[in-house]
Amino acid sequence: MMARVDRRDVMSYEHLPPAEGNLETFGLATRRVIRFSVGYLLVSALTTVLVLAGVAALRSGAADPLSVGTQATFAITNLILGSATLICLIGLLISTIVWAVSADRVAPGGPGAPGYGGLTLAVLLIALSELLTAPALLLGALQLAAWAALLAGVLITRTRLRRHTGDVSLGGRRKPVVTSDDWDASRWDPEVAHDIERRGRPTG
Repeated sequence: MMARVDRRDVMSYEHLPPAEGNLETFGLATRRVIRFSVGYLLVSALTTVLVLAGVAALRSGAADPLSVGTQATFAITNLILGSATLICLIGLLISTIVWAVSADRVAPGGPGAPGYGGLTLAVLLIALSELLTAPALLLGALQLAAWAALLAGVLITRTRLRRHTGDVSLGGRRKPVVTSDDWDASRWDPEVAHDIERRGRPTG
């Protein structure tokens, strides 16, 4: 039977029972934490590569540090990468808070020691990478370590909550609202199929 999908079903989880709503919220937050953390990692890696390339160009004389074009290029690049980093960090912060709160509602202890430990370590490493004045490679290594710590904590927590709830797909890729089975006429309710056939017949 082709189920009628209410628009509210797609837009929010408020209509779901509390337990199921918490699972959906945790799953969504988990996916967003992973996505924003990957985005942060990619921006950090790109920043490191561009900084190293810029330093190499200046040292080799390929770029003139006093040139207006060089200064404008550096300024625009810093603005774009800085904005992208800020967006990733804000998204990561909000998603992580929702993730921790929803995990606590799904199971006692919430993220647990691995989750909170990975989160704490990631925050410290990100803070160091943003506050320290150090070679680009060292800052890049700190950001990579922060990403690895956060991702490890999130994945370990997801695995534990999957065992706790028995939902092996919790926090994984979201299932499509409409599947191929919905288009299989043999699975439809006979009354629905009959109504479709009746409406499709010419009336005269």
